[in-house]
Amino acid sequence: MNSFLKGVMILAAGLAIGIEAAPLTLENQAGKVKTEPETTCSILLVKDTIPAATIIIAKDATRSAQFAAKELQYHIEKITGKKLSIATDEEKITGTRILVGESSATKAIGLQNKDFKHQEYLICFQPDALILMGKDKEDKDAFDYSDPATFPGRFDEQATSYAVYDFLEKYCGVRWYLPTELGLVCPVQKTLSVKGTEIRREAAMKYRELYNISSVPASLCDEPGPRLEEREGRLFLHRQRLAGIQPYACNHSFYGYYDLFLKKNPEWFAKGYDKDIPEEMRRKIDGTNREFRKYYPNMCYTNETFIQHVIERAKDYFETGHKEFKEVAAGDYFSLGPMDSSGKDKMCQCAECQKLIPKEPPCNTWRKQQFFFDDKNSNYIFGFVNKVAREVSKAHPGKYLTMFAYHQTYYPPTSEPLEPNVAITFCIHAQLRPIPAMDRAVTELLNKWDKESKERPKYLWLYFHRPGRANPFFPGFMAHNMVKQMKDYHERGFKGIFAEPAPLPKGKSESRRAPIVNMLELYIAYKLAYDSTLDGNKLIDEFFDLYYGNAGKAMQTLYEKIEQVYCDPSNYLSSSYFGYQTEKIAWEKLGTKENMAEFGKLMEEAKLAAKTEIEKKRVELFEKSVWERMKAGREEYISSKKQKKSPEKVDQMD
Repeated sequence: MNSFLKGVMILAAGLAIGIEAAPLTLENQAGKVKTEPETTCSILLVKDTIPAATIIIAKDATRSAQFAAKELQYHIEKITGKKLSIATDEEKITGTRILVGESSATKAIGLQNKDFKHQEYLICFQPDALILMGKDKEDKDAFDYSDPATFPGRFDEQATSYAVYDFLEKYCGVRWYLPTELGLVCPVQKTLSVKGTEIRREAAMKYRELYNISSVPASLCDEPGPRLEEREGRLFLHRQRLAGIQPYACNHSFYGYYDLFLKKNPEWFAKGYDKDIPEEMRRKIDGTNREFRKYYPNMCYTNETFIQHVIERAKDYFETGHKEFKEVAAGDYFSLGPMDSSGKDKMCQCAECQKLIPKEPPCNTWRKQQFFFDDKNSNYIFGFVNKVAREVSKAHPGKYLTMFAYHQTYYPPTSEPLEPNVAITFCIHAQLRPIPAMDRAVTELLNKWDKESKERPKYLWLYFHRPGRANPFFPGFMAHNMVKQMKDYHERGFKGIFAEPAPLPKGKSESRRAPIVNMLELYIAYKLAYDSTLDGNKLIDEFFDLYYGNAGKAMQTLYEKIEQVYCDPSNYLSSSYFGYQTEKIAWEKLGTKENMAEFGKLMEEAKLAAKTEIEKKRVELFEKSVWERMKAGREEYISSKKQKKSPEKVDQMD
């Protein structure tokens, strides 16, 4: 027996445990979670509603360990109705111990925080000791479970909470599909006994971020409304393991330059667009006025003083961590992304810049699949990126500049090799990849960059906001396709994932994100980003069983019927079609009269099958957020077609 196990055995002297859990009853679930296979060690946590274990943390525990202990305590109470005590390692405790985070007890057996890698954690079962710990930030500041402002930060190491969440999922049957208890699935049982052996692992993709994850309506419906309470949003962020992530940043990086430099350094900005600027504006240049942006839509990426300034800014960031107004940087990454011009980017028209921009994109000579992004500006922009990267590498080896494969920089440059200290974020229409031509376009993109470099750090920026919310669009259900995509991204070595979900209308809501229409696709994407060994298709089946309960079979049939229609290549003829979903495709190919009638029957079956109040609420969320929008979208389209054909409408003047 190794010294680690001997130490645990000494620590664990106490009760001999071998009691099985009582049969599951139902609170927020209908199906029974399939947990890990039986192993040799069983630990009793609660027996017949009597606590049989104590949670142990260090007297001066990190905020991460304190947070993890509270989360464990909360969920065990939800399962058993009894709250386990939390004690410090200075107290004398008998019976089963749950060691959460580093403490004197873990140090005594050779387990120290400093020995864990980034996002690495341990789940270890012994006769009457359960160890849940991982790499945590040495942050001993005040913590209050009721106050989200005291929770561990987004980039703070907090892998002890990963250990707790994985333990709750794998061995206790807990799931988190949405914020609040409406999205919580957990068994209810008087006795909780768990079996397992050692798990020591780290997250697969180290960077995992979902745009506006917490900014959803309090109703959890895809309708504008008051924003979800901050604490619930933060808890959901942590439970999805989207905190404690690798610091990474890539985005449009120079918008702050308007405020800081347009007035005193106008030569830094793109030339050739200010011919029609009103004289009053020309006399009084004000970079804080957004109206000036259309006359200076980008930077001049050959201007030497601008380039030198950017080099110095990157070096200063890596030396001090200081960011100027609207600079985009995190950790070891400093972004150099140009402005966003909604499709065809407006680049500088000066002679030096134009020499680097060809009349036709180089990709026209080789790519087989037409696409709306290309590489017309790749040599120009990546040339600028290389100049910065070369100088930064001299002073800060191991640090990276970031840039995106997007718009007219979609493919690698052809004029010179890209510097090795440049990381690339790939902007991919994940939700549209079931469309054959869209999938071919993305595959060509990935293959081209794989050929450019196998070692270059690569990150994902996935779009789920198109085809968008269900009205007037047909919902883009494609969870099974998402499983295949994630497998491919892992095989190609992607290190992180960011996603844009379906938005809510701007200006009409305190909240920004629609939580339901992309719910399953995003759940699958982030679960597989975190742990590439999971079976994504089993996760899909489990979702319907656990989340919808008695209505699960009907809801899965409904979802998969819609998914089958959306992912059917024959609905996107001709085979070269690659654009966004149009109303005609939505309601003449996908949401046809016959298909909608079939979907409607399944929706009614699901409503009838839901028995518990929580099942009814979950089915109702889908009905309001997806099905009613589908019906409204089709009705609006049919009505619009009738009006266009109606002779009475031709002469109306309103």
